[in-house]
Amino acid sequence: MKNIASKVLALGIAAVAFTACDDAKNDVIDNMVYISEAATSPASEVVVGKVGEKSKANINVRMAQKATTDTKVQLALDPAVLEAFNKRNDTEYAVIPNEHVSFPAEVIIPAGSSMAEVEVEITSFAGEAGVDYAAPLRLTGAEGLQVSQGSGTFVITLGKTLTQKAPKFFYDNAMTMDWDGTETLSNLTLEWWARVENRYGNGGFSVNNQALFAFQANHELYVRFGDIVYADANGRNLYNFLQIKTMGIDANYDSGNPNEKPLKWGEWIHFAHTFDGATGEVILYVNGVEVNRNNGGADKKFEITGLTMCGSGSQYFRDYIEIAQVRLWRTTRSAAQIAKFMKKEVKYTDPNLVFYLPMNEGEGSVLNDVTGNGHNVTIGSADNGGNNQAYGWTEYTFE
Repeated sequence: MKNIASKVLALGIAAVAFTACDDAKNDVIDNMVYISEAATSPASEVVVGKVGEKSKANINVRMAQKATTDTKVQLALDPAVLEAFNKRNDTEYAVIPNEHVSFPAEVIIPAGSSMAEVEVEITSFAGEAGVDYAAPLRLTGAEGLQVSQGSGTFVITLGKTLTQKAPKFFYDNAMTMDWDGTETLSNLTLEWWARVENRYGNGGFSVNNQALFAFQANHELYVRFGDIVYADANGRNLYNFLQIKTMGIDANYDSGNPNEKPLKWGEWIHFAHTFDGATGEVILYVNGVEVNRNNGGADKKFEITGLTMCGSGSQYFRDYIEIAQVRLWRTTRSAAQIAKFMKKEVKYTDPNLVFYLPMNEGEGSVLNDVTGNGHNVTIGSADNGGNNQAYGWTEYTFE
């Protein structure tokens, strides 16, 4: 069993924190009972491990004045607490199933004390893919005391690291996505994880134009590592950067000069490209941080009819590239959304997803679109592909 200290989330709205603190002051007068942590924040997070592993979070049930006799306080899960929390914070946490959380239903504050520490034990479980869970706690009663309205509830959210097997691709794995009809997007976000390493394990970003994504659409959207635009002090071309070609040459942009912002081979890197059709603005994020932005002109839409991946051929696609968690959204995701969800799965049934390829199959030749929209990918299915097996599947934890 591992003990993991809960960390306070900055999820509270100022008004909520103020109410809690103000209520706690009233408790001094009325000697109400309350949850100590709720006076400063409505929630904390406990990071859970693999399925079956146990983690702990602690809360303190307090009285403003010391108890003269042993005082019994009742504690319970309350879905209504989580419903209100989700509404205030624009979140979608689900209540943890009872069998995966344990805490005393009755807490005793001993005579002569004003506090009792409560241990909440969480047993990690698989849960529904892409769903975040939480334990919403409420003090439901106390002997001879009122329960604080502002600080009588508390939410423990479950933070889970993303662990999965990811495929390794080479030029002969070039693949096309199943795509019927036209998907018209006024806004979009494309995000993914990638790791680059040469075939010998001692370098990467060996050549320009290692293409990850080439969309068939009315406007160009071509994503690749490297172009012949940067060189080191000796005049040697550098290719360890990401370039996105889109909506004409004026809108092309990249992750930055590798002399100053080099991408590192052998490391997992998260990328996100957003497009706002109303303004024409495009923004590139690396590991959840904005690194560049550009503009391709206002009032544009993408009309997408297909997608090719890893398709630049043997002349250009010379490294092994591992890819995971590829998502195309119908919305312009915010910086906060990108940073929050890049290290976790998102809900498979989110209506804003055009496609979602976790790439966590661990074997086989088909990469499944888990949205149900039918945008599956068969490895090696492009004309310049032919090899329908990845060059290995390796398990990683994204943290």
